[in-house]
Amino acid sequence: MDRLNQVIANQFEAAWSMLSESMEQLAGKGWRAGSNAHAIPARLAYHIIETADYYTHHDLEVYQWAGRFGVDWEVEDPEQLPAAEVMLFYLAEVRAKVADWLASLGEAGLLASDAVFHQEGMTHLDRALYVLRHTHQHLGELHALLHERGLPRPGWR
Repeated sequence: MDRLNQVIANQFEAAWSMLSESMEQLAGKGWRAGSNAHAIPARLAYHIIETADYYTHHDLEVYQWAGRFGVDWEVEDPEQLPAAEVMLFYLAEVRAKVADWLASLGEAGLLASDAVFHQEGMTHLDRALYVLRHTHQHLGELHALLHERGLPRPGWR
């Protein structure tokens, strides 16, 4: 794997391990409950993982949102959201998918134009960094919930 791809893959691995640890902490401790409709760990984790799944899909135009579980993370009754254990399995699959996607691109592919991502002129690197930033934004929200609930947060990686 090219150096650039390895650096980015390492950053994703750090994010995924922090997400996994956060999900494990929140499993069974209000996984489907929150102080408001957005502050529900199951909702946030599902959104993080499904978004990474989408942005690394081989064809964004045919990706089916909510296709994995038949549940829309954003509007569904929280009780219908997948259990933490199920989401951890989904995370493992998407984690491997992202690693494979990055490896398949190579450095030249990362820097090549990505015609399907947002706007013309963006690269696959733009897409990868977008997914990483998105993951960290919502990971921060999960960490706030851990703090609010008096649960340990993962150490920085």
